[in-house]
Amino acid sequence: MAETFIGGNVGDAPSEPLEDEGRKLTTSLSTSCIAVLMAIVLGGLIMLMSGENPLTAYTAMVDGAFGSEFALGETLSRAAPLAIVGYGTAVALRAGLITIGAQGQVVAGAIGALVTAQLFESGPSAVAIPAAALGGALFGMAWVLIPALLRAHFNVNEILSTLLFTEFAALLIEYLLNNPLKPPTAITPQSDPYPANGVLGLVIDGTRFHAGVFVAVAIGLLFVWWVRSDRGFSYDLYGENPSLAQSLGISGNRVIINSLLISGATAGLVGWIQAAGLLQRVYVQIASDIGFFGLVVAFLGGATPGGVLVAALLFGALQSGGLAMQSSEGIPASLSDIIQALLLLGFSIRYAPQIIRLTRGVMANFTLIGKRRT
Repeated sequence: MAETFIGGNVGDAPSEPLEDEGRKLTTSLSTSCIAVLMAIVLGGLIMLMSGENPLTAYTAMVDGAFGSEFALGETLSRAAPLAIVGYGTAVALRAGLITIGAQGQVVAGAIGALVTAQLFESGPSAVAIPAAALGGALFGMAWVLIPALLRAHFNVNEILSTLLFTEFAALLIEYLLNNPLKPPTAITPQSDPYPANGVLGLVIDGTRFHAGVFVAVAIGLLFVWWVRSDRGFSYDLYGENPSLAQSLGISGNRVIINSLLISGATAGLVGWIQAAGLLQRVYVQIASDIGFFGLVVAFLGGATPGGVLVAALLFGALQSGGLAMQSSEGIPASLSDIIQALLLLGFSIRYAPQIIRLTRGVMANFTLIGKRRT
């Protein structure tokens, strides 16, 4: 698995010349830039065929993503949850695991954060905010615990189990917001407003840049520490060569369970910042597509700290810029979705060998229930 990461990783041999590392990074960045350029060119051609001016559209998109305090706040508020989910998912990817359950874990984290905040509603913010964050993280971990145990002890494929638990989460939040958590006066499924003492306030007035965005910075720094740590190295080694890792005394079950729990905790934190910072209540669609895009961000970012950050900012900018493009120029925001799809296609071509290798590895062990891991 280690060879799929952009720019190498902590599992690379320490004797490899630094010049080779620099050459690999330069090559990866160059081909990635080509993929982005191709997406921009093809997107422009589609705009021309749709009767739109590509220059006008791209100018409006860039301006809508970075051209003002509001635009920058919108981009960061969209990029932050993608980055957080991406960092957690990257831990699992580096350990050779593919979890697509972040969507459900975000939902579980939002529910956990809301319930915890309500329990501490009469307390000071200094207590209520950390408690709600912890509640969100724990609920996210709880939501992935069973898939983690099934994968570790019975070799049940984590793709299937985490996807199934995402569906469970969708059903759970729909029930809760239509019944016990729904205010009597509400018409649509939603919770009561988030307790005021637990709200993550705005950093810049008039924008959606809230304090929860800084959580992405903290998680990013922790991820940098992780990939440089001995524990991170051992998890990378397991992801690349499980037999070798186990022969060196690294517990496969521990790697699997801990990696998936870390990914669940980060997704749960996203549920917390969405509920406490961005929306200030819980809705059925609170997770939006954050969980699925988080996996894309982790993969396209090469499961590296810098790569995940750049990918999250890119998708955050495309999302905010696309909406601004529609409101200012009347150009459909769906064109932004097309550009995102073209980016995915470009990166898929760029990483075709790695994707094929990864797919073969997954399919080689693809069983509903396999032999018990020793």
